Amino acid sequence: MPQSSRQILVPNFHGLGPIPSWVEADEAHYWCEDPARFGAALDDIVAATSRRSIEITFDDGNLSDHEIAMPALLARGLTAKFFICAGRIGTNGYLDGAKLRAMHAAGMGIGSHGWSHVDWRTCSETELHRETADAARVIEDALGAPVTEVAIPFGSYNRRAMAKLAQFQTIYTSDRGFASRSARIIPRVAWEVTWTDATVANLVDMPSWSLRRAKRDLGMLYKRWR
Repeated sequence: MPQSSRQILVPNFHGLGPIPSWVEADEAHYWCEDPARFGAALDDIVAATSRRSIEITFDDGNLSDHEIAMPALLARGLTAKFFICAGRIGTNGYLDGAKLRAMHAAGMGIGSHGWSHVDWRTCSETELHRETADAARVIEDALGAPVTEVAIPFGSYNRRAMAKLAQFQTIYTSDRGFASRSARIIPRVAWEVTWTDATVANLVDMPSWSLRRAKRDLGMLYKRWR
């Protein structure tokens, strides 16, 4: 199957290695405790790139992004985009400015994941400003470079939240499925503990145009305008 030039698959990862005590059960479902499983997923991604364009992202700004993810990516000639919670920079278990700059220098993309990982639909206007504009500024200050991309926490958004994202060139969600290479709003597929050796291949080989995708697109449209 020839590689698609128009549609990309965006698998999204979270923390890697031992789960810290403060990570809640629902978040632990997306945490890959065994670095070997993460490496195997990357190997599957490398093998699948001849059939589908793939872009890798990470959320939350966990310390494992620098300690585990980046070395594994570079060993395979890969890069990824890392979306950081501004309010966690430099706190226990999370990336600090020096590590953000080192990752950026190594070719990794750095974007915003808001301030404190809350549902933006429930924020006051003041809170939403901090989650969007203020968070980007703090990450830029720590990184020493512009932040032009954002990943929405929980993939939870509405028209009011979207209106606050005009400064960003690209917006990543958690709506699953393929993304158009030219789109501004990019759906992603989160790694889960239920992934198997066949998951990447199954995702890559899904039909690009399907009833599932049509429903997904309608859902995204509804969320942008509700």
